[in-house]
Parts: sequence; structure tokens; C-alpha cells
Amino acid sequence: MQHRYLIGGKEREVDLEKSGEGLHASLEGREFEVEASPISDGSILVKVDGRNYAVWYARDEKGLHVMVKGLGVLAAEPGEAGAGASGADFDVVDGKQVLVAPMPGQVVKVNVCKGDEVAKKQCLVIVEAMKMENELATAIDGVVTAVHVEAGQQVDALQPLVEVTQKEA
Repeated sequence: MQHRYLIGGKEREVDLEKSGEGLHASLEGREFEVEASPISDGSILVKVDGRNYAVWYARDEKGLHVMVKGLGVLAAEPGEAGAGASGADFDVVDGKQVLVAPMPGQVVKVNVCKGDEVAKKQCLVIVEAMKMENELATAIDGVVTAVHVEAGQQVDALQPLVEVTQKEA
């Protein structure tokens, strides 16, 4: 069954078929085996090709907000009120991204200090939660403007960890 979504401002078609206890997904020529198990309201554990991801989600008038590994994406069905919004609108506001803890856990490692220059997709912090290490990466090239945690610190879900300000072009 085909589904169409706007993800990060780009329309994408996802083909989903029931497969055993999960789903077989096809996206942009790539094939995936997917299983999902509820964790709590607003969160699920998703296994993609044998790899586990904790996923948080919430729906509002803009669409479906999804957070994985500390990065958020806005997904909307074409025609939804927020369909024109991009994932960057959710991740980066006024040129600034705040990485947050995806769930309660413990900071294992902080890879940056205030003032460090960082590149898009660079791992800034590792948080262990539910016996899984979550590598949290930035969605932008920028400069670290604040580090709110240190290794060994316990954190709550959605607690700010690191702030990055986008580089001027």
C-alpha cells in the first residue's frame, strides 16, 4: 500500500506491505524490514533491518512531529495544514538548533565544548537510555553556543543538551 508524505519539505512515497510480524517498506529505491513496539504514549521502539530506534511522536495542526536520535522531523500528508513546513522548521528555529534528550537517561559522552565549530550530522552527545546508546547529531553546520550537560549526568526526556547556531553563509 502506497503512502505519500511531505518530509523535510520534500514529497516522498513509501510503499508498505505486511511481512511476518512487521512491515516491508520501500522508500526511494531502498528496501527495509520494519517492526514497531509501543513503549508508552507518544513513543515506540522501531526496529529497522535489525537496528533499534526509540521514536517519539506527537501530532498537531502542522502534522506529525517525529523525533529520532534527538533530531526532529515534521511529516505531513499532502494537503495537511503544515504540509509546506520542512523538517528544518522543526529542528532549526531562527538559525539555532537545540539538541534534546530523546528520553530519560544518562549522558555517556559530550564530544564538544562551547565555541567549537561543528558540521551537519556530527555526533555531539551520546545518551544511554533503555540500554541503548543514542548518538545525537546536529542538523546544521554551525558553532556550539551552549553545552548544558556533562558525562555521567542523568537527564530527563526533552532536556536541552547542546545548542548550535548556524554559520552565516
